[in-house]
Amino acid sequence: MEKFKKGLKVFFIIMAFVIINVIIDVITGASVPGIIANIKDGDMLKAGDYIIYGLLIGQLIKLTILYFYIGKRDNIYRNELGRRYIENEKISNPLIFVGIGFGTLGFGNILENIIMKALEGSKLVNDALELLEKAFRAKGPVDGIFILIAVIIGAPLVEELLFRGVLFEELRKEISLKVTIFLTALVFGIYHFNILQSSNAFFLGLVLAYVYYKTRSIKASIIVHATNNMIAMIPFLDQGLSPIGICIYTALLIIGIYSLITLRQKA
Repeated sequence: MEKFKKGLKVFFIIMAFVIINVIIDVITGASVPGIIANIKDGDMLKAGDYIIYGLLIGQLIKLTILYFYIGKRDNIYRNELGRRYIENEKISNPLIFVGIGFGTLGFGNILENIIMKALEGSKLVNDALELLEKAFRAKGPVDGIFILIAVIIGAPLVEELLFRGVLFEELRKEISLKVTIFLTALVFGIYHFNILQSSNAFFLGLVLAYVYYKTRSIKASIIVHATNNMIAMIPFLDQGLSPIGICIYTALLIIGIYSLITLRQKA
C-alpha cells in the first residue's frame, strides 16, 4: 500500500509538471507567433515563421514562475534540511562540462541520423524535420539573434531549472536516485514532442541528471546543455552518416567520454 501511495504521488508530480509546462507552451505557441505575423506581415497565416518568438515568451514566463517557486521551496529546504532546494555548488573546471556537451552532441547526431535513415520518407520524420526547419529559420538578422538567445541561453537555463532542478528534487524525495535520473530523462524526452528530438533528449537528459547529481551544481548541467545546443547550431557539423560525419561525431563522442571519466574521478 505504501509503495502504491508513493507511486501515485510520483505520477501526480510528473503530471502536474508536464501539464503546467504544456499549457504555457500551447498558449504562447498558439498566440504569440500569430500576433507577430499579423504585425510584421499583415497575415496571421504566416505564424509558422515566428515560432521562435512564442518559445522565447514561454521561456520568460517559466523563468518568472520558477523564480518565485524556487525561492519559496529554497526557504523551506534551508530551514528543514539545511541545504538549498536546487544545489549549486562551485565548479572548479568548466571545460570538463564543455567537453561533455561535445560528447552528447556527437552521440545525439549519430542517433538522429540513424533514426532518419531507418524511417526515411515516413510522416513522423518528415513532420519533425518540417517543424524544426520552421522553428529555426531566420527571416533576418534580428530573428537569427533571437533564435540563438532562445537555443543557447533560454533553453538550457529554463530546462535545467525545470528538469534537473525542480522535477529532479521533487522526485528524489520519493524514489531512488536511479529511477529519478531515468524518469527525469524520460519526461525530458517526451516533452520535446517529436521522434528526432525526443530520442536525443532522453539520452541527453540521462547525462545532464548524472552531471547534476555528481557535481551538486545546476551550473554544471547548464554548461553541458548550452554547449550541446551551441555546437548543434553549426551547420557544418551535421554531415549525415557520411564518412566525414562519422569521423566528426566520433571525435566529439571521444571528447565527451574522456570528460565524463574525468568528472567521475574528480567528483
